[in-house]
Amino acid sequence: MFNKIFITALLLLIGVPAVAQNNMLTPYGDYCKECTTYGTCKSILPLNVAIAAIRQYYRDKGCEIGRLRHKGRFIEAEIYQDNRLVDKVLFDRKTSRIRSIM
Repeated sequence: MFNKIFITALLLLIGVPAVAQNNMLTPYGDYCKECTTYGTCKSILPLNVAIAAIRQYYRDKGCEIGRLRHKGRFIEAEIYQDNRLVDKVLFDRKTSRIRSIM
């Protein structure tokens, strides 16, 4: 009896994170390809270039961008899939790094 419970618990512990990871829309610390290498943009991306990069990044994932808010070198964006809010991200125009803030 104990062995069955232990094996079931072990499978759940291993399987749940794997399923969650595969469904992640914005992996922690992902970045757009606008800069040559992560964190090495020569200067802050112009606002229109940054917005185009965000739109392209999420278009490739089958998503659309909703409301955008510009805060200094950062852009906050709402990400929609099938008309449903699925993520809210912060885009750093200096590094092109994207991270979920939801």
